[in-house]
Amino acid sequence: MVITLVPKNLTKEGSVFQYFSPAQECNVCNLKNVCHNLTPGSHYSVTKFREKEHKCFIHEGDKVYTVEVEEVERSVMIPRKIAKEGAKVTYRKPDCDDYECKFSEICILSFTKDRSKVKINSIADQTCPRGYDLIEAKIE
Repeated sequence: MVITLVPKNLTKEGSVFQYFSPAQECNVCNLKNVCHNLTPGSHYSVTKFREKEHKCFIHEGDKVYTVEVEEVERSVMIPRKIAKEGAKVTYRKPDCDDYECKFSEICILSFTKDRSKVKINSIADQTCPRGYDLIEAKIE
């Protein structure tokens, strides 16, 4: 469980969002360490709304709210030869340019950092439609 601050539209328990990075304006804020204590590219689910609000000059309504979140699994496409449940592997972003592909969001547009260490939680049965030897994996 991690405590962070989110805008009003993400305060409902069960809301899922992807954290990207701090805005430049956040560098001068006293709350930046609470707002930006998440991993860029990771997805989080709100597990508890704490109702405490704080001033914020970049979000709608000029406020953010305290919530508890948990990181949730995300999917990526990985080479079939390293796709083993429970394995810790080095993720390599696939060399592809098909942005129209139904898997582009978890493949070439994935926010998982190239050459980062990931743990494979499970393997899905979805494979690359372009013929690359890739399979969908749920990672943390």
